[in-house]
Amino acid sequence: MGQHYVPQYYLNGFIDSTTSSIWVYEKGSDRVFSTTVGQVANENNYWPQDIEQSLANNIEAPGNVVLKKIRNRQFVTPSDKEILAKYMVTMLMRVPKGLDRMKEHAPAVLNDVFREFETAIEQLTKRYPEKAPILQKRREQLKRLRIGYESEFPREIWYRSIFPDKHPRLVELLPDMTWIFYTTDKKQPLLTSDNPFFFFESLGVGRPESEVSFPISSDVALWATWRTDLKEGFVPAKDSLIREFNRRTVSIAKRHLFYSRNEKWVVSLANKKAVRLNGIV
Repeated sequence: MGQHYVPQYYLNGFIDSTTSSIWVYEKGSDRVFSTTVGQVANENNYWPQDIEQSLANNIEAPGNVVLKKIRNRQFVTPSDKEILAKYMVTMLMRVPKGLDRMKEHAPAVLNDVFREFETAIEQLTKRYPEKAPILQKRREQLKRLRIGYESEFPREIWYRSIFPDKHPRLVELLPDMTWIFYTTDKKQPLLTSDNPFFFFESLGVGRPESEVSFPISSDVALWATWRTDLKEGFVPAKDSLIREFNRRTVSIAKRHLFYSRNEKWVVSLANKKAVRLNGIV
């Protein structure tokens, strides 16, 4: 068993209660299988042991307490919202799609880092001209180091970005939104994926029309909005709304979907090249 990029406690909210297993759908194919939660959403040598321990103690443990409260339809406090916000932001970054996102932004990140080094060397050269030959050697070493980083992404940069303290603006915004927990009686259960934190990337999170969706379990999903005319709490959802949540989850999945049932419509949805999404009114 490798390290879980989607926590096991979270996935336990989506198991088939009759078998204690979870149904796994491979996006873009007809492959469907049932297995235990321990066997999915994990990878060997995914990150160092200290990262694993910190995630377990500082993110997952407090997050699990809040997830349990929500699954039991208990009142969520402002403190709970802050804890779950950190949990969701970490989820956004820790999954394989989060690593992909970091790789896409790597050139800009590397530019900033190496620009700082270059500036520091220039300042040192002006201040200590007698050390110019040594500093020039450091500049040449930086160039070689950058070429190496550009050819192979340094995962250490991603490791540092996983934790919520690296994304303070997002962590601050999420708890300030209006949180509605939509519930279903499981005639149409909710599914989740290997990348469950949804928002419209064209809008981000901080605009008035921004939305966030996050499946909590097979029968509860979080919808966060900036609307002030709504009261926070638990609200029964129409089947059409549950379908919208599920479309959102499928649209951002990288490879796998996780569900409590074996149903053909999931395969059909998982194979769509483009999933139409709608805002929730």
